[in-house]
Amino acid sequence: MTDRFPSQLRDESLMFMGSMIAGQSHEITNVLNIISELSGLQRDLLLGAERGQSLNAHRLDEIAERIQFQVLRGDTIVRNINSFAHSVDLPVAVFDLKETMERVIFLADRPARLGKIELLAVLPEETVALENNPFCVQHATFICIDIGLRAASKNRKIKVGYDICENGVEISVKSADPLIFNSWMDKKLRFLDLLLVELGGVSLKPPSDEEKSRLIFFIPKHRGDVMKSENQSRAEVINAT
Repeated sequence: MTDRFPSQLRDESLMFMGSMIAGQSHEITNVLNIISELSGLQRDLLLGAERGQSLNAHRLDEIAERIQFQVLRGDTIVRNINSFAHSVDLPVAVFDLKETMERVIFLADRPARLGKIELLAVLPEETVALENNPFCVQHATFICIDIGLRAASKNRKIKVGYDICENGVEISVKSADPLIFNSWMDKKLRFLDLLLVELGGVSLKPPSDEEKSRLIFFIPKHRGDVMKSENQSRAEVINAT
């Protein structure tokens, strides 16, 4: 990380990682509890058969399928946590943006579900390889999602996606409801700017005043790249609106 803001970047990053891992550990606990309940039910059916009761083979098969579903669910959680943890291995690495976005959306789905909000991945079929900091990309995206979650009403939707530009990508998060501008959001946006400095990116305002529910930021394909004048001019125009 940069020498300019090492302490705040480190502290906020640790809190972000801790929050994500803690949330997914609760999900794993839920998986294990469900498997335990299902195995107990399976055992009761078998004990009943030993006492002479008829054995419902269809019921046993149904329980086995539900256990297998939870095993696969647990495997998905572990794989995402593992990939997320390894995203801090190198400050700059080549990574697949689509996989990274799918991962952070997966991790953010838990707080969205708890808030009764639907998180939608609106990702293009095309992906792109970035040479940058994958952990900071996930953190920046989650900050935007978190802001959207604070603004969205229950049973509403938040869309997360990206567009590939000439020399980078624009990541966007759009809430179904207008964003709530307050001191908490201002603090989040200021830290987002610090992350974007680390990524060599820039925050972009929505292209019109009508879209006060969307956050967008640009990230270059290569961390060391200086944004081309065309993209710089575009950012200046967007920021001026």
